[in-house]
Amino acid sequence: MNWAEERVLNKIKNLPGNDVISTSELAAELNLSRSVVSHYLNQLAKENRIQKIKERPVKWRKNSINKTTDLSFASVIGSQGSLKRVVEQLCAAVIYPPNGLDVLITGNAGVGKSYLAERLVAYAKEVGSIKANAPYLYLNCASYAGNPEQITTLLFGSAKASATQAKGLIEKANGGYLFLDQVDRLSNVNQEKILNFIDSGQFYKVGDNIHHVKSNVRLIMATTKDPESVLLHSFLRKIPVQVNLPDYAKRPIDERLEILRSLFYDEGQRINKKIVVDKEVVSALLQINHKDNVSYIKNIVRASCSAAYHDWFSSNTMYLKLKNLILDYLPPFKNYGSIVVDPALVIKYSESKSLNKKLTNISQELKKLINAFSDTTLSNCRLRIEAINKLNKTSSQASGLLVQHKQLFAEIIEKKYGLAKAAYLESTIYYLYEHHFKPDCDIEKLRAVVLKKLPRAYHVARSFYSKLPILDKDSHQGLTYIFAILLSEYIDENVKLHGLLVGHGENTATSIQAVVNSLCGNYIFDAIDVAIDADTTAMINAINNLVLNYNAINGLVLMVDMGSLNKLYSEVGSNLNCDLLVVNNLTTVTALDLASKIKRNLDFTRIASNAEREYQINVKYYNGFSKTKNILVSCISGLKVAEQISEILRQYLPADIKIISLGYNDLKEKIVTKQWAYFEQTLFLLTTFDITEKIKFKYMNLYDILAISGEKKLKLWLQPYLNQQQLADLNNQLLCFFSKEGIAERLNFLNPSVVIKEVEEINKKYEDFYNLELDGKIKLNLYMHVALMIERAVMRNNVIEVQPKSEKEKAFFKITRNILQPVELKYNVTISNYEISLLYDLLKQYIK
Repeated sequence: MNWAEERVLNKIKNLPGNDVISTSELAAELNLSRSVVSHYLNQLAKENRIQKIKERPVKWRKNSINKTTDLSFASVIGSQGSLKRVVEQLCAAVIYPPNGLDVLITGNAGVGKSYLAERLVAYAKEVGSIKANAPYLYLNCASYAGNPEQITTLLFGSAKASATQAKGLIEKANGGYLFLDQVDRLSNVNQEKILNFIDSGQFYKVGDNIHHVKSNVRLIMATTKDPESVLLHSFLRKIPVQVNLPDYAKRPIDERLEILRSLFYDEGQRINKKIVVDKEVVSALLQINHKDNVSYIKNIVRASCSAAYHDWFSSNTMYLKLKNLILDYLPPFKNYGSIVVDPALVIKYSESKSLNKKLTNISQELKKLINAFSDTTLSNCRLRIEAINKLNKTSSQASGLLVQHKQLFAEIIEKKYGLAKAAYLESTIYYLYEHHFKPDCDIEKLRAVVLKKLPRAYHVARSFYSKLPILDKDSHQGLTYIFAILLSEYIDENVKLHGLLVGHGENTATSIQAVVNSLCGNYIFDAIDVAIDADTTAMINAINNLVLNYNAINGLVLMVDMGSLNKLYSEVGSNLNCDLLVVNNLTTVTALDLASKIKRNLDFTRIASNAEREYQINVKYYNGFSKTKNILVSCISGLKVAEQISEILRQYLPADIKIISLGYNDLKEKIVTKQWAYFEQTLFLLTTFDITEKIKFKYMNLYDILAISGEKKLKLWLQPYLNQQQLADLNNQLLCFFSKEGIAERLNFLNPSVVIKEVEEINKKYEDFYNLELDGKIKLNLYMHVALMIERAVMRNNVIEVQPKSEKEKAFFKITRNILQPVELKYNVTISNYEISLLYDLLKQYIK
């Protein structure tokens, strides 16, 4: 949000009570142009951040949804987590002018649809959308599914009934809400009648087709079925707000823990006893996956408390043990600690889990790190993250989630990777993890920086987070990079070689790993424990799964306790683009010696050549940079596009030919610095841009397949590997990919039909200004690049800033700013210099 938009929002939010203000009045007070203020107001209204009042002139006021929702929805567990979007939609439905919106809640049995409906009504009363004494009526449609005439009468009333029975539920609920549970059990006729009522706000009683009745009632509907398959399409289309509640087993672990705590708290109040739930009981209840969801869990909790009540009848505290748990199946134990509830204490529901507003400084430092990585920006970033310990107030009772977090941190970070000195970081990253913190920066750019600059720290961080339950997918991903940044203080990124220990039996390799890493005080070795009866093939699969995540360009040292040496080095080596040393004798002494050499960055060749003589054991040295034939794909419009093209090629090419996606900047650097060894096994390179430098391998611009000559060239290159039908199918798929329709399909956020028109206008302006006659190839390339560029800007993806170098490039930047201005104003974005530099790279050879 820029400063002007922020001023507009703050002015509206600071209006007293329900006061309103017009666009002109607001523009005058802020000393901004009316058009600019109008643009921001409409944008904020679309985001439901302010309310638009359709009068003449149009007025604006603060949105009642900005009133805190933690009153009515506080007891909805997950309202600030997995159900945050659901709650936001329901709040918006309540306040939407003039009379709110009807709602459909879907989800399996026992997920809390009825409870959520109650909270919605409470919220409507809280914000004044309905009166405090407004009715809230309930009807289970399944109870009358066999008698559609009776349910019609119940809903709409009867003209022939007595005065007290003539009113139906829709009339009785006037001014409030009517909840239709299991709405899918309504007949088509009754769905049509409700549809007519939604459209007109009036209905006819049974037996009277002349006198209509009006009612201002809001409908909440619920079903356990797929609404598309059980409700009329015309009926479903009239329900603007549709939300789905997830199953208990699919909720994040912190929410399941809170659900259990709430259920046991209710039982504690019922029996007026403090309840201590054993960790084994907590483990079992957290892993239940039953069709009746929370309703089933609630019954299990009550039955188990009943079973334990007799033993603790005369005590103020009841201890719930595994023997009291009534379950047909006991899942494997996972330690999330115990649960303690005290009915004498008021249960407190979690406040907002979002720390984005409180921790904007972290995001600011991350942006600096992305744009200008250095030891200074890295150190500042670490200090800013660690500073959150000032906010971290340890609760008197450790949560089950914290127990698991501490346990995994000790096992993986302190023991496995030997980083005991980093133990104090645990409380910092747990605080961020517990609060679902999401860095407010370009995650893909952050990922690229961390992988390039801190690969070893990232590997350790990912190993930890891969074992930790996911509370929020986006947060989990971002925290992996943040943890890598924190770990970088203790992990030596200058260590060039990777080490891997593989042993048969439980803890064989990992116990040696823990000793070696601890003694080295750093991460040197990874380890894999395989089953005692695992053969060489099983070992190879386990090794390959791990080393695929390595950036082991300088070499890998592999130590094994047994297995075919030749098979190991050949099959593992074929998956690596680096040198490989296999040592067929896994001992602590040998591992320590190798770790010492790896830590001192001794030359790989020296380590390999001396290994057999020094250890008097079998070793195998596998030399090579890229042992597998490959096809490289690079796209100026982003790595994601290159990966999509690679996926198309992988459908047709044999498995022994690797399809490798390369970032535009990475490819450019390798060519400029003449890293020809990288391309030794490259069959050819496919790009979406022309290469002007002299290169030592074949390449083709993929847009050339639009021409006959390009199509023939690609077929010629691929003939040794594909038959004629495969060649034709591949060519057709690539043609579709590079069509305007194909480009539109890859837009995830913007309206394709609108964007394509804007892209066409931008292309035309370039042609007119530079007097160009661009062929179909370059035009389609521009279509793709500009469309995705606009979307990246709207999604506020950060990029590395660059400055124009030559006078010709400076002139291009200037005219491009003018060409892109309408798009920037329309979408309220700023196209970065980096994006303009990419456009220049595309067009520079055509500009005189």
